Amino acid sequence: MPTRTLAGLLGQAEVSSYLRRIVGSGRYGNAYLFHGPAGVGKGTAALAFARAALCDHVPGAATVTTRVLEAGPSLFGDAEPVAVRPEVIDAPGDDACGVCPACQKVAGLLHPDMHFLFPFSGEEKQLEQAESAYHETLQSLRENPLHVFAYDKAASIRISQTRELQRALTYRPYEASRRVVVVRDCDRMREDQFSTLLKSIEEPGACTVWVLTTSRLTRVPTTIRSRCQRVRFAPLPETLIREVLVNDAGVEPDEARMVAALSGGSLARAIATHDEDPKRQRDAALALLGPALKGDAATLWEAARGTMNFGRTGREALRRLIEYHELWLRDLLRARYGAPDEAFVNFDRVREIRQLAAAIDAREIRRRLTVLEEALRSIDGNITPDLTLFSTLARVGGRRLGEGSWPAHSAGRWDY
Repeated sequence: MPTRTLAGLLGQAEVSSYLRRIVGSGRYGNAYLFHGPAGVGKGTAALAFARAALCDHVPGAATVTTRVLEAGPSLFGDAEPVAVRPEVIDAPGDDACGVCPACQKVAGLLHPDMHFLFPFSGEEKQLEQAESAYHETLQSLRENPLHVFAYDKAASIRISQTRELQRALTYRPYEASRRVVVVRDCDRMREDQFSTLLKSIEEPGACTVWVLTTSRLTRVPTTIRSRCQRVRFAPLPETLIREVLVNDAGVEPDEARMVAALSGGSLARAIATHDEDPKRQRDAALALLGPALKGDAATLWEAARGTMNFGRTGREALRRLIEYHELWLRDLLRARYGAPDEAFVNFDRVREIRQLAAAIDAREIRRRLTVLEEALRSIDGNITPDLTLFSTLARVGGRRLGEGSWPAHSAGRWDY
């Protein structure tokens, strides 16, 4: 991940062009806020931007002579430095060259003028464990270009990290003409941390560039957002995610088709889904359709409870189950309107899809999709996973749970 350049950003051509213009001009803003869906390359772009800004062959980079002169006279009476410039290479000047010492250090996350903060779990008081988790993540990031950051609810950017950063910002850059501070998922900072960094972000000085990333823009205080130049990242195309999974992650093409369709434009989510045996999960999800379509409420309830581990399975698993049903309905629509077999996500069940598509009309598919979308919107609320799965699939099967027992719904809930 750290070795990717701005020119090599996946599926973000406009962002790449914008950041390269900044590097090529040598005129940087105080702070940038990269925002967009999770897993679309914001963290990768932030590190690539830092690598380009610290490269020895971009406008405004410090020469070797400048570094020696700024260090002051030697205590050992060494000869005066001779003017030396970095080696001349064929570099565009608006991106990292990839061969200079600065680029190599940033690629290894070892450059003294790049500060990289990200959330991790652990108690603030247990500093040794926290530092161990931090360095393990850095090592995984160096070794695996497809490393996926996974957080639990308690993960956060540590106060000790921000305090250490504040001390470092009081000094001049060590090697480069500027320093770059990358804060990944800055929405996981506390209010007092935002307040502490507010002055530094507003007036960082001529040699500090801030790059913040977030997939939850509304959780970033307005005071921070208003002081940053926003850079919006779009979801990645499904075909691009499929290519990356096949070529870089070694995923089988049939499985990559399914995983890419489930990703929602997020490469990180696609990689995480691949690690969880998606075909087995798909088969378990579609197996619930049998009792749902037969109207067997008792069997469906027991199956839903077992699938959700009696309420102990998380909401992300429930979201994934519902999305498998949505992809199944998408294949039914495609089959009904004459799409070729290669267009199906569930490529291994083509015959079944075509048989079902011949016996169902588009209005019924639309009704079922509406039920599933309503369930997805409710997941972020205060719900019970197994009960939500049961009621959703019962309504997909045509059951109108509670109708006649409760007052009429003002929005015509049952009239899809």
